Amino acid sequence: MPGLVSCLRVLIVIGLLLLLSPVNSQSEIWTNEVSDVQYGRLGSNVTLECSVAPGRSSVEWRLNRSSALPWQHHVTSDGHLVLLHADHAAEGNYSCYDNQGLLIQTVRLQLGHPPGLLSVSCRVPNHNLVFCSWVESVKTHLPAQYHASYRDRNQVMPCDVSPPPQQRCTITGPTMWQPYHDINITETNPLGTQTTVVRLRFDQLLKPDPPEAVTAEGVVGFTRRLQVNWRPPASWPNDSGPFPLHVQLQYRPVGSKVWSTVETMDSHLLITDALEATAHHLQVRVQDGHNPDSQWSDWSPVQQASPWTRSTVQPTEVTPADYETDATTTPKPENLYEEGGNLGVVVLLALFAGIILALVSSLFVLMWMRHRGWGNRTKQELTSMVKMKSMPI
Repeated sequence: MPGLVSCLRVLIVIGLLLLLSPVNSQSEIWTNEVSDVQYGRLGSNVTLECSVAPGRSSVEWRLNRSSALPWQHHVTSDGHLVLLHADHAAEGNYSCYDNQGLLIQTVRLQLGHPPGLLSVSCRVPNHNLVFCSWVESVKTHLPAQYHASYRDRNQVMPCDVSPPPQQRCTITGPTMWQPYHDINITETNPLGTQTTVVRLRFDQLLKPDPPEAVTAEGVVGFTRRLQVNWRPPASWPNDSGPFPLHVQLQYRPVGSKVWSTVETMDSHLLITDALEATAHHLQVRVQDGHNPDSQWSDWSPVQQASPWTRSTVQPTEVTPADYETDATTTPKPENLYEEGGNLGVVVLLALFAGIILALVSSLFVLMWMRHRGWGNRTKQELTSMVKMKSMPI
């Protein structure tokens, strides 16, 4: 037992000595956390302060554990470090020590610029939402905070700012038909504050997203028809009610440079003049049906489709029911015209050729008869002249 007590006393003494010994090892210095962050302007002179305790005659500055500072500098009489025309190479963790090597304080230096004006743009996909985003005109290299608002009916309303790193805000339920809206965005960083104000008209910025689920296919039994269907964009109200969409469809044969365009207010359209047995490219876009000042959406992705062709018909067994004549099986005149169109052209051409041939034949017969009559007249005149010469005078 006496031996155990003496061992405990030795351990206690060693612990006290370690606690009271000077903390001057390099490893312990760098386990200290940075006590502060100081911001400075790029290209300017930056002063880092060191709180020198009374009785300490001089200090030593180090950057990132190095005793040699890699930048033009000088240390003032009160221990402050002045960096001349500092740029990004001067950034890092600065520590000041007294003449005994004791750490006094550590500060992290970060350099940048004050905020500048922002480049602001807004997107209006429907009557209830406005998305505004911005881009810095000056790269500050510093953390920033943004505050956004807009003026609606002489009231300042918030524009909800998205969390970083997104630089955008969202307006919900604006008054769309107001003459103009003022968007106010303020950027603040450690070196200053800058406010940007832009004036916009939401009704002119209204631009729906492209229509979705665009499909096109041939219509069975019709060699020049294409049925095109689509859905309104998901961002447009499902109940389009007071805000119908004006739809524009463009199509052309593959390889052609000329588009044909048709318009509708429905979510489907039937093309009736497609080229037979030819693939076509199709695109659809939309616009607010009540606001001609609004913008057209972007075109939907190109779809390709071909009209129905007879070669695709599968042979089927004919039954007596096929001969029943009701409204569902009676062919439409338009279909009969499409199927008999080529035969009609041939008949017209044959009639035209027959008429031309008859005219040419008639002309030939008339010329022949005229020539024959002229020959007979000439013979009669010669005979009369001979008789006259033979008569005695």
